[in-house]
Amino acid sequence: MRNLRTIDIVCQVLDNYGDAGVCWRLARALVFDGLDVTLWIDDLARLQRLRPSVDIACDQQSLDGFTLRRWSSAISPNLTADLVIGAFGCRLPEATLQRMATRTPAPVWINLEYLSAEDWVERSHRVPSPHPRLPLVEYFFFPGFTLQTGGLLREPNLMSQRSSFDASERAVFLSKLGVRVPFNSLLVSLFCYPTAPIESLFNMMESGPPIICLVPEGITLLAPGAGEKITRGALTLQGIPFLSPDDYDRLLWSCDLNFVRGEDSASRAQWAAQPMVWQLYPQHQQAHLHKLEAFMARYCAGLDEPCRTACYEFSRWWNADPNCSPDWQAFIHALPVLKSHAISWQHGMAANRALGSALVEFAREIG
Repeated sequence: MRNLRTIDIVCQVLDNYGDAGVCWRLARALVFDGLDVTLWIDDLARLQRLRPSVDIACDQQSLDGFTLRRWSSAISPNLTADLVIGAFGCRLPEATLQRMATRTPAPVWINLEYLSAEDWVERSHRVPSPHPRLPLVEYFFFPGFTLQTGGLLREPNLMSQRSSFDASERAVFLSKLGVRVPFNSLLVSLFCYPTAPIESLFNMMESGPPIICLVPEGITLLAPGAGEKITRGALTLQGIPFLSPDDYDRLLWSCDLNFVRGEDSASRAQWAAQPMVWQLYPQHQQAHLHKLEAFMARYCAGLDEPCRTACYEFSRWWNADPNCSPDWQAFIHALPVLKSHAISWQHGMAANRALGSALVEFAREIG
């Protein structure tokens, strides 16, 4: 078993904040394990939106216990770590691969893939792919929802932090955002892609029950700016600032229902143990609907038929399935059951290895 001490993570940002967010969280999680981590990223500005302390003019800096470095297609990073992680199919420059191949021993090279619940993920997890010309082997590593995958990304202290977040801390957190939740009102967070049927959702929410919907700035022009409110029937739309990742976790913990998008916020919503609606990254010919189908088949298992149908139909509609007509009132009626289900789902996911620990353990085995 190889002793791994240093890790290079290489991130090419494609999906807005999700790629940067996942790689930042992974780097921070690995630091918790006492490892020396360098994150190479091609879009410092995107990461700066999540971590304002990032200096986009600086090519190398310290951030949250790891080293942050800039790279681009014009730069061939000199990756000297024991473990090299290319995030989400990131293509390493030829010169970088050639330098990796000359090292003795060669670094462990892992391609960290996107999150999916599809059956083929289990068959592809940890599969080697020898380089056609160089003495290097790339291994595919998949996050997922079963023991036959790499699990979900979480920090070692996340579950204890979530458990200790009580009603008093929730009130203090919401107060700092200027949010007051009247009695018998639902608190909802909205984080989505522009392709989501946002106006239709707001129209549904107007019919009740009373809802406070919190929308981070920059998500949609249909919502007010940070610190402002709009009332539409039973719906109050309130703009809030774009939050840091840790505060976004607290927002998810605080809300009765969370609309999330992409991979990073969807994973965090599952750890929040609150009902969620996931908008997957829209793909050509609606390929994302197949991924949604696979996730919902797992996520909705064990729900009674009315709740499963309400959750399933609403999620399909939110992901632009033209064949679905959502029943908002049925979905709202199912929320108490979905809350209990979200807690059980979180416990099930926590029984799996955390993604960072599973990844490093695998790298040590094959190294």
